[in-house]
Amino acid sequence: MPSARNAFAAKRLHFGETALILVTAMLFTAASAAASFATKVRCTTPSGGGAREWLYGSRYDVVPCYSDLMTMWHGRGLADHVFPYVHGGITPGGQLYGGVVEYPVLSGLVMWLSGLGADTDREFLWHSLLILAPFAFITTILLALMTRWWVMLWAATPPLMLYALHNWELPVVCAAVAGVAVMAWGGSADPVTGLRRWSVRTTAVVAAIPLGIGFSLKIYPGLFVLPLMLYVLTRGEATDRRPRGLDWVGAAYVAVSAVVTVAVTQVPFMIAGYDGWKAAIDFQSKREANLSTNSIWYWGLRFLTGGETPTYTGIVDIASPLLIIGSFAVACWLGWRRYRIDGVFPWLGVSAAMLAGFMVFHKVHSPQYTLWILPFFLLLRIRWWIIALYLVGDAVLDLTIFHLLMNYSATTRAWVTAGVNFGVWTHAVLLVALIYLFANVRPREPLASYLSAGIPPRGPLTRLADADAADARRWLGTPTLTNDHVTLRPLVVGDAAALSRVPGDPELYRWTGELPRDTPAATAWISDALRDPRRIPFAVIAPDGRLVGTTSFYDVDASNRSLAVGYTFYGPAAMGTAINPAAKLLLCEYAFTVCDAVRVVWHTHVENERSRAAISKLGARPEGELRKHRRFQGGWRTTAQFAIVDDDWPASRELLESRLGAVGSHAG
Repeated sequence: MPSARNAFAAKRLHFGETALILVTAMLFTAASAAASFATKVRCTTPSGGGAREWLYGSRYDVVPCYSDLMTMWHGRGLADHVFPYVHGGITPGGQLYGGVVEYPVLSGLVMWLSGLGADTDREFLWHSLLILAPFAFITTILLALMTRWWVMLWAATPPLMLYALHNWELPVVCAAVAGVAVMAWGGSADPVTGLRRWSVRTTAVVAAIPLGIGFSLKIYPGLFVLPLMLYVLTRGEATDRRPRGLDWVGAAYVAVSAVVTVAVTQVPFMIAGYDGWKAAIDFQSKREANLSTNSIWYWGLRFLTGGETPTYTGIVDIASPLLIIGSFAVACWLGWRRYRIDGVFPWLGVSAAMLAGFMVFHKVHSPQYTLWILPFFLLLRIRWWIIALYLVGDAVLDLTIFHLLMNYSATTRAWVTAGVNFGVWTHAVLLVALIYLFANVRPREPLASYLSAGIPPRGPLTRLADADAADARRWLGTPTLTNDHVTLRPLVVGDAAALSRVPGDPELYRWTGELPRDTPAATAWISDALRDPRRIPFAVIAPDGRLVGTTSFYDVDASNRSLAVGYTFYGPAAMGTAINPAAKLLLCEYAFTVCDAVRVVWHTHVENERSRAAISKLGARPEGELRKHRRFQGGWRTTAQFAIVDDDWPASRELLESRLGAVGSHAG
């Protein structure tokens, strides 16, 4: 009889899933940032005087070392540590001078801060890493908390490595994600009251602040204020407590919050140097859709107008903004349609759809813009193959466009041009499709639950841990039990052939249900038993070593220290012998004495008189009938239930032992 109680009661170590996700994602983020630096630093100079191949690197590079950071260092006054916008402007020909950079003011400020104390482009790149990396880590943390393991799509895929130090995208991506995180926090359930932490108005007003900051970094997060206003206008999530009517005042508050944030970040620069501040805007308005922009205009319309002609430029200048505005209108209309159906305006999906429209129709589509849209692939339920195809197109574009820029001539290799076209048009087609898809998909969990003050489902690893904790084997183990009359060992698939030979005349098993009578059926029967986490099946072995039947622990409930004994059948030769009472003695002794069970249950068909009598002889007490308890032969059976509790076990043990002593090896 087994006695090693602690072997089956040992605790297992479970790591917090959130902590594991955060640690894993942060390590991958650090690796991506380090790889990005290693890629770009190859084309810098360690000490004064110029740079080595800083423009595009070598044509033999697999991953281009080109970086806008170094372009700005050498061409926008950063090497002279000129504070941006204040002293410069733009020439009639569109050239910036005097420290002006072509990005919104906060990006220019980040660039200037990165240059402090740097005398070479290599030092500037290092300082930029130190300033930009925290934004990558903050974004990782926020995405991990909102999407769990989906964060690895951000932390461990190529875009972060390719673009972390390609341009100043990380702060603006962080601002956009922070706006979503505020909405998640404000909408999540208070652990005390179960209600939203903040009202819809308050949450959206606060979320508009990081979106306004994002506008002053790279514009696009400011687009998300409009769908956020529509969300507040329609009063947020559909609940019984939601007031009726449209909240025009709340929507106005959101707009004011964003406008004030933009003003606070922009006005000081406007006052200090209006011409320099305006020059950055003028530069973007005058920028042409040429080879360096990677847009559908250059790789599509240009061929219809005979090149970069005045007609081409005129069409782009008109069509691009009109299509962008049109895509915004379509995104908002799709969102409003969802609101009329579901009662909730999908502000997050509409925000992503607007971004997709902006990216596809704008005359500039830089490769690093993938970092803009990548978080929305995590936050919204976009199919994996769409994400994979987008990232493949992005990688192909990034690995070919700089080879094209280095050697754009009649001798340019065909594979380079083909790669650029593949990347540009793959992105274009997917972005057009995403305008519709983004507006019509739900957020991923746990973000979806946070936004609706719901309780998120447990994470995948936590669910696995829960299943493991509930597994019958965790409490009961898989013991081999033996006495003078019988041995019970774990049933294995290799027993299929022997088990298929156990059943005899079907009339003997009329109340048992369908039994396996050939090896394939027995294999399936055993496999089903082993896959059931609440069941432990045993092979019943006679003293001569033959497999004569099977029995199981099932309906195992460790938290309530309860289990059932059943799925039992024997061959005709074993019936009426000591095998069944000896097996039940082993099972009950193990359950009550070794595993501290408090209750062992038996179920049988209410009309199975022979089984009911056998169970009663074990000392089990009848507890009534369970109507329509189990499926049986195409219908339902009423089950008679019996049980022994721990208080009954000493008397029941004596009864079983006395029966075995009286009948010896031939008792029934």
